[in-house]
Amino acid sequence: MRVIYAINWLNIGAIFFAMGPDLGSGVVGLGTLTSSFYIGLGIWQVPGGVMAAKWGPKKMVVLGTFVSSASAFATGFAHNLLVVAALRFVVGGGMAFVFAPAIIIIARILTDRRSGLGIGLFNSMYDVGGIFALFLWAVIAGTVGWRPSVELSGGLGILSGLVLLPTVPADPRNREFALAGSELRRVLADPRIVIVGLGMLGIDVGNVIVSSFMEYYLIGVFKLPTASAGAIASMIVAVPIFTALYAGRTYDRIKRPRFLMLLSNLVLAASLILAAFPSVAAATVCTILSGLFSGFGFTVGFAAAKDFNTAPREYDSLAVAWVNCISLFGAFVPPLIFSFTVAASGYPAAWLTAAAMTLILTVPLLFLKELRATAA
Repeated sequence: MRVIYAINWLNIGAIFFAMGPDLGSGVVGLGTLTSSFYIGLGIWQVPGGVMAAKWGPKKMVVLGTFVSSASAFATGFAHNLLVVAALRFVVGGGMAFVFAPAIIIIARILTDRRSGLGIGLFNSMYDVGGIFALFLWAVIAGTVGWRPSVELSGGLGILSGLVLLPTVPADPRNREFALAGSELRRVLADPRIVIVGLGMLGIDVGNVIVSSFMEYYLIGVFKLPTASAGAIASMIVAVPIFTALYAGRTYDRIKRPRFLMLLSNLVLAASLILAAFPSVAAATVCTILSGLFSGFGFTVGFAAAKDFNTAPREYDSLAVAWVNCISLFGAFVPPLIFSFTVAASGYPAAWLTAAAMTLILTVPLLFLKELRATAA
């Protein structure tokens, strides 16, 4: 399921070289579609977490998978940018109901002591799907057209939703649980969880821009063949397959989210600065470093959100969803800034602007107390 989820998340950036001319749009159109997706993805995170706490995570995962996949499939029948943007909003909204509840299912299955490793494995499956999205789906779109490519990914998503029904463990019955406003406020007002969300938004700036624009950049500026550009762009998701697992084990061992997230954010900012030097080599190194440390930072951030939660365990999904809401809803702004900066001043200025955004969002992490310090 996570593999197909990632394909429907990332494939627009990979296929826009074919999609853009058909819809009469360029890099600003790609920025618009990316932002529309992240608005839907961000604003539904907290409602999804609340509903998972109230009705159970499995129900939300199945619902979100069907909604996002059906909307991705329908994208193949859209004939203007506005309709595609609306459908990308719904795809993002459906996916918002999947991630946080799935994290809680994994944590329950693997127990708290191994939850970091489990989250790392879960994130790695997203990265496997990202390789398909950024490489294989670009080739498919170049061969048979972008419309069949999104219909294929949407159809596979619907099929994965059917597979989830019998394979995911049923939600535990908890008839005594009632959603409490005081506990909701306890999660949403926790400054440590908010800081983790802002730090993850810094990671998202780099990750979203590289995964959404790098392939289009390589094809448009350096005239690379689709397969070559896709192979380079897919490094943003290929490298984290391994680093996410290592990050999960490292987090389980030392429980120092502040240090680990600061490291991830600073390296991501440096990689974006490197991309401002216009060459295929610089773009390749930027993509590899971005994948290496975004995979690390995301795994640490999600695990930390769950561990920082002081409300009852039923609210763990809300804590993860709140972090995701901050980082993903905020992520709708950088693609717009990046694309308009490209149109106004060129790609070097846009890469430097992205690095500045990451650095600004890294500052709050300096005020985050480590878990050991909180427990003392």
